[in-house]
Amino acid sequence: MKLSLLQTHGLKILLTIIKSGKETLTASEISKIEGLKTGYVGKILFMLRKAGIVSTIRGKTGGYYLAEDKKNITLYDILTALSPNKTEVDLCPNIKEGEDCTHSIDCAIRPVFYEAHNYFKSLAKSITLEEMAYRERDIMNKVLDMKKHYFNKERP
Repeated sequence: MKLSLLQTHGLKILLTIIKSGKETLTASEISKIEGLKTGYVGKILFMLRKAGIVSTIRGKTGGYYLAEDKKNITLYDILTALSPNKTEVDLCPNIKEGEDCTHSIDCAIRPVFYEAHNYFKSLAKSITLEEMAYRERDIMNKVLDMKKHYFNKERP
């Protein structure tokens, strides 16, 4: 799976909000910290707000803040919020929506992409924004544990 720039920047923006130490951050403040255009940051924040991940306070001391506790927001929630036009599963680059693939009956690629997608989806659902912000070592251990579990299961 390849993350889009929108998803990557969205993750960085959320981590910036958490690590800032402030109650709220404006789109302008975030854009300066991340080196991104304010309009682009605003677009990402709009998508995250629409998904219920961030909220906003208007006024002189306003800005954006997490709508939920960082322990309850998963990597999967964020990636899904920032990929509204994609189908959940991009199993094969040869399959376009509404079209059949010449290998639709006997395909060796589909099960590989399907398993890789399921592995990533499980991993993304198990990693919280809090872990991403403060516990890189914990995430690495989680990835390694999941790798052992997922890839050591018996194959038919």
